[in-house]
Amino acid sequence: MFKKGSPAAEFGVKVVLPTVSAATVIAVLLYHVINVLLGRIDAIEQRHVRQEARTLITHLASSLDAIARSSVLAEEAFRSIYPRFDSEWVAQNWGEITRYGLVRSLFVVTRTGETVAGFERGEAIQSQASSVLSPGTMAYLAANAAGDTPALLVNGIDLSKGVFRSYTAIAIPADPVGGQVIAPERRYMLLTRVLDDDSVRREAAPFGFASAKLVPGIATAEQSYPLTDPQLTQIGALRWSDDVKVGQEDNIYRKVIWPLLASLYFVIGMLVNMSWKSFRQASAVRAQAVASALRDDLTGLPNRRSILDLLSSYLATPKLADEGLSVIFADLDGFKEVNDSYGHEIGDLLLKSAAGGFEFIAQGRGTVARLGGDEFAIVVQGPNAASTARDIAQNMLRFLAEPIVFGGRVASVSVSAGIVDRTGNDAEADAEELLRRADAAMYAAKSGGRNRIQIYDPSLDSKREESRRIARELRTHIDAGQLGVVYQPIVDARTRQIAGVEALVRWPKTAALVYGPDVFVPVAEEFGMIEDLGYFVMMQACRQAAQWPRITVSVNVSPIQFMNPSFAETVERILQKTGLEPQRLEVEVTEGFIIDNAERAAAIIDKLHAMRVSVALDDFGTGYSSIGHLRRFRFDKLKLDRSMVTDILLQPSALRLVQGTIAMADALGLRVTAEGIEDENQVSVLRLAGCSQFQGYLFSKPVEASRISASLETTSRSIAV
Repeated sequence: MFKKGSPAAEFGVKVVLPTVSAATVIAVLLYHVINVLLGRIDAIEQRHVRQEARTLITHLASSLDAIARSSVLAEEAFRSIYPRFDSEWVAQNWGEITRYGLVRSLFVVTRTGETVAGFERGEAIQSQASSVLSPGTMAYLAANAAGDTPALLVNGIDLSKGVFRSYTAIAIPADPVGGQVIAPERRYMLLTRVLDDDSVRREAAPFGFASAKLVPGIATAEQSYPLTDPQLTQIGALRWSDDVKVGQEDNIYRKVIWPLLASLYFVIGMLVNMSWKSFRQASAVRAQAVASALRDDLTGLPNRRSILDLLSSYLATPKLADEGLSVIFADLDGFKEVNDSYGHEIGDLLLKSAAGGFEFIAQGRGTVARLGGDEFAIVVQGPNAASTARDIAQNMLRFLAEPIVFGGRVASVSVSAGIVDRTGNDAEADAEELLRRADAAMYAAKSGGRNRIQIYDPSLDSKREESRRIARELRTHIDAGQLGVVYQPIVDARTRQIAGVEALVRWPKTAALVYGPDVFVPVAEEFGMIEDLGYFVMMQACRQAAQWPRITVSVNVSPIQFMNPSFAETVERILQKTGLEPQRLEVEVTEGFIIDNAERAAAIIDKLHAMRVSVALDDFGTGYSSIGHLRRFRFDKLKLDRSMVTDILLQPSALRLVQGTIAMADALGLRVTAEGIEDENQVSVLRLAGCSQFQGYLFSKPVEASRISASLETTSRSIAV
C-alpha cells in the first residue's frame, strides 16, 4: 500500500505497527486479568448466596423456638403437666397459641410417641402428632426431646404427605428449680408450622430471596440448597429464581469490553480507567491486610512476626549484621497486678502508654515491637548498637519509674530488660535464637530483683533451665502436698513463753536435691506459682494452729498474693475450712510493697481488719520507715528487721534508733516484735525499750510442729535448739 522507504511506510513500521501490536497485547492481557478477577468475584458471591440460604433454612427451622421456650418455662406449666395432666389449663394456655400467629398445631407427646393433647387453630383435635410429621422425625424427637438425657430444645424442617412443616420440640421438666424430668413418663411439647409458598416468600425476603420456595426431591439446580431430615437424608430443597443475581458485574464488563476493542485507544483508556479503581481497592485491601498481619492491634507497634522479619533481614545482610546488632527484650513488672485489680481497660491503657513511651525513647535509634502480653522488643542496628541499646534500656527504666495515673487510678509498674549483642561468634544464631537469648537475659533480670537490665551471657541458659527444672519439681510438690511447713516461736518479752509462731515453708527433705526458700520462692514468683504456694502454706499453718491453744500464727504473704482482689475472700475460706479463729491469724507484708501500692493495700488491710485478722509490717527498717505510712495503713504489729537489732549493743546511735522506733510504735498502738535475737543482752536492752515480743535463734530455730506442741504442753520457756 505504501512504497518502501516512504515516510508513510517508515511511520507505519516504526510507530503504527509497534503501537498496534503493543495495544493488542495489552488489551488481551487486560481482558484475561479482568476475566480472572470477575471469576473470583462470582465464586465469592455464589458462596455468599449459599450461606444466606443456609441461614434462611436455620431461621425457618427455629422460628417457633421462642414460643416453645416461653410456654414450657412458665411456672404453671410444671404443675399442670406432672403428675396430673390438667387438660383445662393446657387448652386455655397452650391451645390458644394455635389460634393466632405462626403456630399451626400444638401437641403434648409422651416419650413413647403417644399424643396426650393436640390443638389446631385454637381447638382441640384428636389427631396424633405422627399424623403431621414423618415417622423418622417422630423417632428422632422421641430419642432427643424425651430421651434419657433430654435435649433442652430440638427443631427442624419436616416433609410429610407432601407438606413442609417446621417443628420445635422441647422437653417439659417437672422440677421448676433444677429442670429435671422426674415423672415416670417424660413428655414434650411439639409445635408445628406449615411452610407454604407465601410464608416462605415472606420470611425469605429480608435475606434477598424474594421468590424462594421449598420443593420436595433432590436439589440439583444451581439456585437451590438441600433440606435434610434428622437422619441427614435429603427430603427437599430451598429453591430460588434468577432474581438473585450473581455475577452481574461480570456480564456488564463483558458487554462493554467487546465494543471497546473495536477502537483500540478507547478500549485502552476505558480498561485502564475501569481497572484502576478495582486495582486501587484491591491494593488498599491487600496493603491493609499485610499491615494488620505485621502490626499489633492494640498499640499499633510492629508485632513479633514483623520484628523477626526485620532481624532476619539484618542477619541476611552480612554488612549490616557485622556492623552492630543488639536486641532488647523488655517485660513490664507488676502488669498482671494492675490488670487484675483495675481490669483490662486500664491494663490496655497502660500497655498503650508504655508502647508510646518506648517508641519515643527509641525514635531514630531502634525499632520497637510488642511481642504479646506485656512483652516488648527493640532491635538496634548500627556501629554503636551495643551502647545505644543500653542507653535505650536505661531510659525505659526511668520512664516507668514514676506511677502512671488513669482516671484517678494509679498504676505502678517497672520494667525488666534483657539485652543480647550479636558478636562474630554468633554467625549461626538466627532471629529466633537472638530473641530467645534476650528473653533469657530478661528473665535473669526479673530473678535478680526486677526493674533492672541484664546482659546476656551463655551461663544464663543453664540457670534458666535449672529454674525451669525447679519450677517443675515445685509444681509437683505443691500439687502432691509434699512441701513442709516449720514454725519459729515468737515469745512474750515478759514471760518468755510462746505467744505465737511464724510459719515458714521448706522443700521436702526426701527430695534428691533440697532447695532453700531463697531459691524456690523466687522461682515460684517467676513461673506464676506464688499464689498456689502461699495458699498451701497458709492452709497448712492455719490447720496446725487450730490444734494449739491460744497462740497466734504469722504467715508471710507475697506481694502478688496480697494484691489479688480476692485475697481477703481466700483468707476467709481458709479460716472456715480449718476452724481457726480469725484473731489468731496474722498476715505479714513487706514495707516497700505497701508503699508502692498504697491505695489497693489500704483497701485490702481494711477488709482483713473487718474479718478480725491482724496485719503485721514485716522487715521494718529496711525500706521507707515512714511514720505517715504507719498511721495510714493501720497495722497491728511492727516487726523490727534483724539489721536494726544487730548493732544495738555496739553503736549508741543504733540503740537510740530502735528506742525511738519502739516509742513511736507504742504511741500508734502497735505491738513490736524484734527479729533476729541471738544474744541475751539484746533481750534485756530491748525489753527495757518497750519491745513486747522476741523472735530469733536465742529462743529457737524454726522447728517441726511436734516440737511446738511438746513445748506448749509442758509450758517450757524455750525450745532446745
